Amino acid sequence: MSLDRLEQLRNGRSKDLDIFPDPEKVPVDLDMQRFNNGRKFFQDNVSMCVLGMFCSLVAGFSVVNLLEPLVFTNKSNTAKKSLNRYLDTVRHVALWHYGDIWDPLSLARKSIKKVYDMHTHARDSMKKANKTNRHFTQYDMSLVQAGFIGFIIMYPDRLGLRGSRSHLDDFVYFWRWIGFFSGIRDENNICINGFEDAYQICKQVEDEIVYPALFNPPDHFNSMAKAFTEGLSLLTNVTLYTPESVIGFSLDMARKKRIKDVDFLDSCRIIYLKIIVILVKYCSCFRSMANRLTESLIVPNKFIF
Repeated sequence: MSLDRLEQLRNGRSKDLDIFPDPEKVPVDLDMQRFNNGRKFFQDNVSMCVLGMFCSLVAGFSVVNLLEPLVFTNKSNTAKKSLNRYLDTVRHVALWHYGDIWDPLSLARKSIKKVYDMHTHARDSMKKANKTNRHFTQYDMSLVQAGFIGFIIMYPDRLGLRGSRSHLDDFVYFWRWIGFFSGIRDENNICINGFEDAYQICKQVEDEIVYPALFNPPDHFNSMAKAFTEGLSLLTNVTLYTPESVIGFSLDMARKKRIKDVDFLDSCRIIYLKIIVILVKYCSCFRSMANRLTESLIVPNKFIF
């Protein structure tokens, strides 16, 4: 990968999303076996994939391109609203992996079209409100794509994921087509050139964008991150997550210096997350239980066999 790959993606800052693909046309270069292998990798690792996405989300609140649209839509600024919003988001993601986005009549296809429409509606609303016209550009969607797959492909072993390099490559291939349906052009689709290129881009995003931003986060970072973790706590009635513990766990996983020291309770929460990963990684019964519990929260019953 050339050293200016991230700068190439930044060229998409002035480019709008592409129109939604023709629902009747399947790309001639689609490799359905690899696509389905990528779906299966997620299904086999659903609990830890969701954990990785949630960790990425909390860290991603520090990136102004990603935070401002969330603040503008005003749908995740309280614990209850945040829980509903992000459960809805991860349920969409689950539908793409468990359903068939290539079937124009499927729930999965309707889901990904709905998400596309939500993005374009938010963009248009921000324009009408005289907000800056840099949201949901090609570059912003590159960052969104990196957020969904980054932790998974950078730290599979540290997340307790099961699968080979080939499985990860197929997972990246799957997300190439999710990008296609999200209006991302090939030049801004971080998954277009396979695992190695996607991995290097995600590392650049982590090192050059997210990690520095955590030291000087934008306005609303703390309130949005706290709303998210407090929303997760509504599921258990116990405060298992805080922004500090999730970020501390994420930075430990990335083997980066923590932004700040955490208190005793947050240290316990970080240890709890690490124990969960160890149990998932080495205990097949616990792994199966964690996957089933996650599926019960995010996957429609018709897709669970």
